[in-house]
Amino acid sequence: MRLVEQLIQEGSGDFLVEAETPALAAGFLLGMHDAARERDSNIVALADGQSCRIEPNSVVENSTFCILLDETGQEIREVEPDWEGPTADELQQAAEDADGTPQASTTEPRP
Repeated sequence: MRLVEQLIQEGSGDFLVEAETPALAAGFLLGMHDAARERDSNIVALADGQSCRIEPNSVVENSTFCILLDETGQEIREVEPDWEGPTADELQQAAEDADGTPQASTTEPRP
């Protein structure tokens, strides 16, 4: 089973772009962002001297889920959790009871 945590981060910068349509302005800025990435830079710079460092500064979304793996480690599918099973504390206690060795807790109690 693979435990996956995804974070979506956000950073932004404002530019004044003259174009016939907002869509053309957006396409231009996205192209300039791609060019910055190709230079391995997070600074988007326009020919007229405008520039902005685009760095993630806040997490806007966080999701955690599990993926079932086959014997070779290939992903099969995402697995919906069964919240009716034992709690993290119960699993922890069972692990300790099985070998007498305290196990490090790796989960928070479920909601």
